[in-house]
Amino acid sequence: MIRTMTMLGFIAGLISVVSADTFRHRETGEVFHGFRTQNRSGDKIIVYNNDEKKSQTIVERDYEITLDGNGRRNSIIRVPIVHPEALLSGGVAERIAQAIISASNNGPQLIVVEIDSPGGRGEYMRTVASAIERTTICPVVVFISGGEYAGAYAAAAVIALAAEEVYIAPTAAIGAVGPMMGAVTNEQYAAFLNLYSPDTLAAYSGYAMGLVQRDAMRLLARALVDKSVSVVEVVDADGTRQLIERDNRQPTQTIVRTLAEGIPVSTYRLPTGEAAAGPLPAEVIGRVLTLTAMEAERIGLVNGQAASIYEIAVARGIADAQIVNAPDIAPTIRQFVAARRSIGQGLSNIEQLEDYAATLEEQIARVEDRLRTGTVTREVSRTELPTTSSRLRRERVLFPNSVDNYFGFDFGAVGGVTDPTSRTQTSSLARRQSAESTRIITDQPSVSLEVLRNEQVTVLNNLISEYRRVTNLARRWPGGLPPELPLQVLESNMNSASALLTNIVQYVIPMLRQQQFQQQQRQIQGQRPTTPRRY
Repeated sequence: MIRTMTMLGFIAGLISVVSADTFRHRETGEVFHGFRTQNRSGDKIIVYNNDEKKSQTIVERDYEITLDGNGRRNSIIRVPIVHPEALLSGGVAERIAQAIISASNNGPQLIVVEIDSPGGRGEYMRTVASAIERTTICPVVVFISGGEYAGAYAAAAVIALAAEEVYIAPTAAIGAVGPMMGAVTNEQYAAFLNLYSPDTLAAYSGYAMGLVQRDAMRLLARALVDKSVSVVEVVDADGTRQLIERDNRQPTQTIVRTLAEGIPVSTYRLPTGEAAAGPLPAEVIGRVLTLTAMEAERIGLVNGQAASIYEIAVARGIADAQIVNAPDIAPTIRQFVAARRSIGQGLSNIEQLEDYAATLEEQIARVEDRLRTGTVTREVSRTELPTTSSRLRRERVLFPNSVDNYFGFDFGAVGGVTDPTSRTQTSSLARRQSAESTRIITDQPSVSLEVLRNEQVTVLNNLISEYRRVTNLARRWPGGLPPELPLQVLESNMNSASALLTNIVQYVIPMLRQQQFQQQQRQIQGQRPTTPRRY
């Protein structure tokens, strides 16, 4: 049985179990038993007729539909959200949402969304929560199982609020920030928060509050996504208890308990005074909303405690129902992880290629200056140089430093050999090109502009190709890029590189070749022997 379930929650569970459908035609009185699906077009809906064991299309308004426990399949479908990447990927979130909808179309007695997650992104949280909200033809409950991640946190906790009922394991918790096991550095903790409990979640406060009814629950819902929210329990002069924000306390109210102090939204600082990537562990642990199973049940955020899905089934009067798993989403998650790893490697390659391209620009500028001021150009000074480096410089947006933490936190180095002078990983391609560039400058200090421009063309082609590969992956797998690195930044950098490449190939190099040809012609003319004049 449910270990500490309230009597109210137990009775509500028994009442809500009658989720099957009896269909009675309003004109003919024809009756059949079955269940509705979410497959509809206009006022027509596909239903399963359990009496005839077939699907059929009906006009929903023509039938009086009664929920009376007849016609549904005697099963409970479990939809798990127990992978850390579940709410980091748009593709995975869509897969989970589809699993919930597909489960409802199979006519089970109950759908149980099992959650054990540290959180994720707000847009993917909403994808899953909206699927639960739309599923009105079959009861959906959430079970916070408390496995590897010890509960449901941040975005994952808000998903729980979308369900008809919420049950929590006695050892689990629900809160704004999940626990991070083991000793971690400040940078690792900041990366963890940015990944699973980002500040951008606060933008979904209104959505989270809309999932609950009571004012006290709305405050808790807000505190789950906004780490700056404070929550205190106060007692009024008449002995009434309620949950409010600390700043809203009246003189007649006494604080009896602090559930969340809140973290001020400001620039985070290290003890040395330097800016930090995010709040320090000491600023978060114990200061944001975190509720044990007992506390969550006491204040009404969950309906009760349960050690397993079977205990939930017992409480709802369907103990004999078969528990089946929804189609496994693990393959989709593996594809996302592989794509994100490839994106991380691609961004590392891009940064190295960008650095090399910038080095080439500086080298070209030096050679152009030498040609303009040295003896080499005196013979060709009649022809103006085709362009200057300043006119060919491209603007690009630099990647934020936190990009390294985003990928490095999950799977360490993304490949290559660590360059102690750089914050990125050096790819083999970039290392080889960098070595070639060094040889060109050291061995041939007076190298021609054409050689350098051809080298620049090669680098830009490789750079554009890598940008294109990464952007295609990012479009296919939303969530593969860090939240602070929008896809538009990559597209803008790629477009500027393409524009520069076009300029060099179509105008600069042909002009250089023309100048070289003219110089060679003048040299040939100067070497011709003089014909003696006859008298």
